[in-house]
Amino acid sequence: MKQKKVLITGGNGFLGQHLVHYFLEQGRVVPVVFDMLRIPMDVGKRYISVQGDIRSKKDVSRIFENFGPFDAVYHLASAMPDRSMSDTATWDISVSGTIHIARAAHEHNVRSLVFTSSNVIYGIPASLPVTESTPLRPIEVYGRSKVQAERELAKFQGTMNIQIIRCPVITGVGRLGLQAILFEFISENRNVYVLGDGSNRYQFVDATDVCQALAKASESQGFDIYNIGGDGVKTMKELYEIVIKFANSSSRIVSLPQGPALFTLSLLDTLSISPLGIYQYSMLGRSMYADTTKIKTKLGWNPQKTIPGSFLENYTWYLAHKNDFDEVGRGTASSNRSVPKKRIFSLLKALS
Repeated sequence: MKQKKVLITGGNGFLGQHLVHYFLEQGRVVPVVFDMLRIPMDVGKRYISVQGDIRSKKDVSRIFENFGPFDAVYHLASAMPDRSMSDTATWDISVSGTIHIARAAHEHNVRSLVFTSSNVIYGIPASLPVTESTPLRPIEVYGRSKVQAERELAKFQGTMNIQIIRCPVITGVGRLGLQAILFEFISENRNVYVLGDGSNRYQFVDATDVCQALAKASESQGFDIYNIGGDGVKTMKELYEIVIKFANSSSRIVSLPQGPALFTLSLLDTLSISPLGIYQYSMLGRSMYADTTKIKTKLGWNPQKTIPGSFLENYTWYLAHKNDFDEVGRGTASSNRSVPKKRIFSLLKALS
């Protein structure tokens, strides 16, 4: 059977590495990784890694001309909200980069393009669960850039198969970011904090489940948009309690008054001493989950991992690798594959 060749933009990020390994396990796909970061993965020489910038038409053209033709493009490259990333750069990576990738895919007769969007495009929705028809009301530049990227892709309807998957926070083995701070507090028997009573329900999805959805989406015809997310959404307090119990930790869950806490987080964000962006702290005490009926029905996708199970797998991995992580700004890892600078969390840790 002929091997397929696929392009994965942002392939050195958290989800990207999971997708590379997913395809390598299939044995019939050669992944070509295109990323600003060049991080060797322990997978031998069974994939191709090319460093480049999707904001550069020249870099994008070169990847298609030198390494194509591609059977499918998985466009994961993105710019997560980060102190090191300006709003302009965030917009250009998500929007200009998407335009460059879509144009090149069209010009080189790529059959399918699959794009990972985000549930942040819904902002703070008026009702839950969100559906694919819920109004888009992003509250910060990352969400607005994802909305515009979706609109740019819609212009290519009819020229190739385009599938858009709106993801919540993706978790699973190797996920760090803010999850690493939670795990650090629990592993050291420190208090962990929730806004209000912790009864808000927030949806996650495991990276391996997203990979299966991406592969299925690339076989779908036409243009479509799907929400994705894990089943059995827990409250944040319930989820933390499950991890604490699994860790045999003496950590306690401490409730913070929601109003004063949000005001403080907003102030700290203004002063650039919080690792949380506006969407992150705005949603801390709120619920967010999606109706995933469409992706299950049309693509035949169903999550194989529960949300708590995904957290526990990652906690076990975290303990085994706790001393090997880079902080953002010190290494070359993406923000979801490194431990964020704690800033205000250092004070919380000292008080816990």
